[in-house]
Amino acid sequence: MASVIYRIVSKQPSGYCINSSLLRSSSSLKCWQRCVTTFRTEISDPSEHSFDHEGQFYTIPKKDVQKIFMLNWMSPHEKNMNKMFQEFSILIRRPALEVMDILKRLNYNYPLTRFLLYGEMNAGKKFTMTHIMHYCRSQNWVLLTVPWANEWNCKRLDVSFNHHKESLFDLPVHSKILLEDFLLKNMSLIKEFTTSTTYEFSEHEASEQGIPLTDLISFGITRMKFANDVVGALLKELQILANNDKIKLLVTIRGINSFWRKTGQKKEKVQEIHAQQLTLVNQFMELLQSDTKNAVAMCSTESWVNDVTDRKSYLPTELMGKEQKHWMGGLK
Repeated sequence: MASVIYRIVSKQPSGYCINSSLLRSSSSLKCWQRCVTTFRTEISDPSEHSFDHEGQFYTIPKKDVQKIFMLNWMSPHEKNMNKMFQEFSILIRRPALEVMDILKRLNYNYPLTRFLLYGEMNAGKKFTMTHIMHYCRSQNWVLLTVPWANEWNCKRLDVSFNHHKESLFDLPVHSKILLEDFLLKNMSLIKEFTTSTTYEFSEHEASEQGIPLTDLISFGITRMKFANDVVGALLKELQILANNDKIKLLVTIRGINSFWRKTGQKKEKVQEIHAQQLTLVNQFMELLQSDTKNAVAMCSTESWVNDVTDRKSYLPTELMGKEQKHWMGGLK
């Protein structure tokens, strides 16, 4: 099966749709053909990977594993494997190489570019995203990561009404986890930045203009009640920094089709909560549909998110719903 890249023809922010099922044919076949001689490259810098490395494994340096992937991105099984073998090695797949090649040639003065990875279950989408995240970090990009969006739907931790819009529901614990993960990944890159405006979280709680951005994030972590609002403030600050050419931003969302599903979250007197009623989902949807420059969004659709009876096809239009085609600018 050939890899397919669809350029979305639209006046909206540009996007690409990439079929990661290629790895089951081309990349895996090349890996098998080369295993007699070599199956691993010693090049650990993803910016130096080329199509000649397709089908080989490479090892992500331990310092990068600890800082970028260990906290929330890696599953418990992957963490155990990393501990057992004392290394984290992944297959170099063509979809990752294609995305990185596009990133090297992209004009970042245009609005946010969106990539959508799709494929069968266990086709390697997550590790394709891992490779791209590692590449972007090697180029000093700021990483904003949602490791598994469906957790917001299914993992019941705490739900509260939003302070500013009662039709929306906050997820304070999930928001705190996201802020902690962001701070760990990006502390060294954002420590010099300050907030551009004052943020009011309640009648008595506010964040003044000009404070360190890290202090704003720490406030959301320590005052979990306002964590969801701090996430919204953080996204606005990141957009301002990107538009002012201060940073390049990679937004990674795994399982974005969960944004259009019913959730298992519960709140008194509310029988059913849809993902579109979650403040976090609304905040990220607004970011993904913005005209922010110096920004790229890398998302995947995952069959696991949908009910068993709703997995007839792994195509994005089926998993996200055909009525959501406009969200990616018109998938073809």
